[in-house]
Amino acid sequence: MKLLKYSPTASSDTDSQPENRIQQLVQLARALTTEVESLRTEVATVPQSPKQIDLDNDGIDFYQEIERYEIDLIESALNVCDGNQSRAARLLRMKATTLNAKIKHYGLHPARSITLQRTNVQVPS
Repeated sequence: MKLLKYSPTASSDTDSQPENRIQQLVQLARALTTEVESLRTEVATVPQSPKQIDLDNDGIDFYQEIERYEIDLIESALNVCDGNQSRAARLLRMKATTLNAKIKHYGLHPARSITLQRTNVQVPS
């Protein structure tokens, strides 16, 4: 990571001080913009390491972990698609009927139906 240096230049002409200050700030803003863009590129190209699972002597329940991961994927896809199961299925590259069966199996509720239920609730006065 490079360090941005800012050093104000001294000026003997008092009339041009505000203009010099503006020029310095413009240069600093450009340098910061360039730095932000290079950091974005760097972060985007760094490979994401998979979540590390701690295995102790007792081990883990493989199938339970797979189910948990599958539920997380389904919930994420449904959230991104606002509960639209067809779109979520396309995101997950599976048939909509398969996704629907998994939603029922895990007892999940699409985001859209949760939103509709909330809007129909009447608040007592």
